[in-house]
Amino acid sequence: MQADCKNIYQRARKVAGLTQEKAAEMMGISVRSLADYETGVRIPPNDTVELMVMVYNSQLLATQHLRNSAQFARDLLPDMEGMRLPESVLTLVDAIYDFADDKLDRELIDIARDGVIEAGERAQFDRIVHKLKEIIAAAMAVSCTEGSTS
Repeated sequence: MQADCKNIYQRARKVAGLTQEKAAEMMGISVRSLADYETGVRIPPNDTVELMVMVYNSQLLATQHLRNSAQFARDLLPDMEGMRLPESVLTLVDAIYDFADDKLDRELIDIARDGVIEAGERAQFDRIVHKLKEIIAAAMAVSCTEGSTS
């Protein structure tokens, strides 16, 4: 994880327009600790990352840290590294239109109406859930991309 985390903390601080000294002061940690986190010498504990996310106003940092911390997070959270606001918005809108154009909302209602996913409905239900996950990932990307506000 150390190599993966190198510089995500520094990038978030710089995007926030803070010096190491000011950021460390705002978080109540030493400049040395912050420098160690930013160079990958040490991995910050989750409570410190939570402070960084708040001080830097960076949901992207939270997502990157979680993805670098655990395999299950990599499976759940989209990789938003380098994604810009226009790209993320277009990806989201495209995913929503695809869902609507394919009338998957109506198919989901039909499947769910009786409260049971029948054996013959399982493949279509799984396809719909996959499309919903794409929409969720795209929506998360919009909220976390550089240039968006949280």
